[in-house]
Amino acid sequence: MTASFQKLGPTQVELDIQVSSSDLDLARERAYRKLVKQFRIPGFRPGHVPRRIFEQYVGAARIEEEAMEDVVPAAYAGALREHSLEPVAQPKIDLERVDEGKSLRIKALVDVRPEIALGAYKEIKTKLPPVDVSDDEVERSLQALRKRAATLTPVTDRGVKSGDVITLDYAGRIDGNLFEGGSAVNHTTEVSDEQFVPGFAQQLYGAMPGERREVRVTFPAEYHTAALAGKSAAFDVVVHDIKVPVLPELDAAFAKSVSDNETVESLRTDIRKRLELVAGQRARESAEQEFMQSLLSAHDFPLPEVLVEREVERMLSDVKESIERSGRSWERDEGADEAKLRKDMRPRAEQRVKSTLLVDEIAKAERIEAGGSDVDREIGRMARSMNQPPERVLGWLREGGGLARLIDSIRREKTIDVLVTRATASANDSDSPAGQPESAAT
Repeated sequence: MTASFQKLGPTQVELDIQVSSSDLDLARERAYRKLVKQFRIPGFRPGHVPRRIFEQYVGAARIEEEAMEDVVPAAYAGALREHSLEPVAQPKIDLERVDEGKSLRIKALVDVRPEIALGAYKEIKTKLPPVDVSDDEVERSLQALRKRAATLTPVTDRGVKSGDVITLDYAGRIDGNLFEGGSAVNHTTEVSDEQFVPGFAQQLYGAMPGERREVRVTFPAEYHTAALAGKSAAFDVVVHDIKVPVLPELDAAFAKSVSDNETVESLRTDIRKRLELVAGQRARESAEQEFMQSLLSAHDFPLPEVLVEREVERMLSDVKESIERSGRSWERDEGADEAKLRKDMRPRAEQRVKSTLLVDEIAKAERIEAGGSDVDREIGRMARSMNQPPERVLGWLREGGGLARLIDSIRREKTIDVLVTRATASANDSDSPAGQPESAAT
C-alpha cells in the first residue's frame, strides 16, 4: 500500500491510497475463508466448499464486498499513521473500482486537527478571588432553613398579603382564548413577585378565601416563552385558602431537626463552612474562566468546520430538550427562527471547540493522561448519581462509545486543573513581599 496526501485547507486533506493487486487478492481470500464458514451448501461440509463453487452459490460480488470492508479501513488507518494525521470526523471515501487482479485506488476527504503552535501559556497568571463569608450571609442561610421548616397555619380573618402561601385556581386568556400553560387548579404557591408575572401578585392582595378576581398583566418582552413575550393576558382567579408560614424557634431543637448539630452556634459554624466551600468553588471557577479567556486570546488557529457545526447541533439539542422539559413546544414557541438561533450560537460553539483543541494540545505537551483510578472514580460518581452498579455504567459507556469520550473529558479537566493551579500559584508568588520565599507549586 502507498499513500500520498494533498492539503486542501488548514484543517482538511485528501488522501490518495493505492492498494496493490496482491494485497487485494489476500483480502479476497480472507473474505472467502470468513464467509465460507457462514453458509451451508448441499454436498459440502461447512467451511470446506471450494472457492469456485462457493462463488457460484453466493456470488463473487459478496466476497468482493467483504474484502472491501476489510481492506479499506485498514488502508485508511495505515495512511493516517504514515502521515501522522489526526482526523476529527469520519472521512468521505471514494473507491475506484477495478477488475479483479488490478490495484484499488482509495480517495479519502479527511477533516483533521489543525496545527497548533503553543505560546507561553505557562506564564499566564490568574488570581483567585478572596473567599469571604459574612455574618449576614450565614444569617440569611439560617433564616432560609427556618423558612423551609415552617408550618403553615390557615388564615380566615384577612385577605392575601405578600409572603402568604395560597391555593388558587386560575385560567389565563389572550385575546379571549385560553393558552397553554396559563391555567391550573388547586395550585399552591407563595405570594411573591418572583413566583408570578410582574404585577400579578399585587392584584391578589386583599383577596379573601373564596373570592374571585380578574388579574390583568403584560408578559415581559424577554419572557422565556417567545409566544407570550410582550402579550397582554387576563386571568380569572379564585383564591381557595390562605396560610401563613410560622417559623420554628431558633433553638437547639431546631438545630437538631435540620442537621446533625446539637446547638444553634454549631449549626452556624456548619453553615459558614458550607458557604465557604461554595464560595471557594465559585472563586476557583472564576479563576478558571479568567485563565481560559487569557489562554484563548493568546492563541489563534483555524477551526475544523465540522467540529463547529457539531457543537452548534449539540447546543441546539440542549436548548430543545430544555424547552420540551418545561412543557413548552419547540416547534410552536421557539423554533420559528432556528437559523438566527444557530447564528447566535456559533461564536460560543467556536470558543468551545477552540478551547477543547487547545487544552488537548497542552495535555499532549504536558503528558497529562487520565489514569485508571481517575476513570474508576468518575464512573463511581456517575453510578452513585444514577443509582446503578459501576459495572453496568461501564458497560453502557463501552456500548455507546462513551468511554473514550469520558477519558478525553477527564484528561481535559486534569489539564485545566494543573494550568489554573500553576497560574494562581504564580500570581500569589508575584504578590509576595520582597525577601519572602516563593511557593514551590508549579
